[in-house]
Amino acid sequence: MKALVATDGSAGAIEAARSARKLFGDDAELLLVTVIPELQDPQETAGGFEGPAFTEEEAAEWAEQAAAAGRDALAETKEAAGEGAKVRLVQGDDPGTTMVSVADQVSADVLVIGSSDNGLLRRFLVGSVR
Repeated sequence: MKALVATDGSAGAIEAARSARKLFGDDAELLLVTVIPELQDPQETAGGFEGPAFTEEEAAEWAEQAAAAGRDALAETKEAAGEGAKVRLVQGDDPGTTMVSVADQVSADVLVIGSSDNGLLRRFLVGSVR
């Protein structure tokens, strides 16, 4: 059994990793995946006389911050998932599409995604995938 566990380091994602380990057992291969934004090109925001909205240095700094946060999320989730869990940090514009693509690439049997506890009013106003 190969399970891809999507994680952002949130309590819901960490609990999903714990639950996946319990449900699928120690023999299951868990791949923990965090999606971070792709490096932004400052020239994509350039226009007219004003030029780009941010510099290449700022873009690189934001990318490094996102990567550091992603590595932290993976480390926290790996601790909860137990021994043998593998980790992967992936760049992508849309986390959902990226997760499905990675699951397909690694031939995962199941994609595990934790839920957030947004509360009844928020679920009513925003919606829920539950």
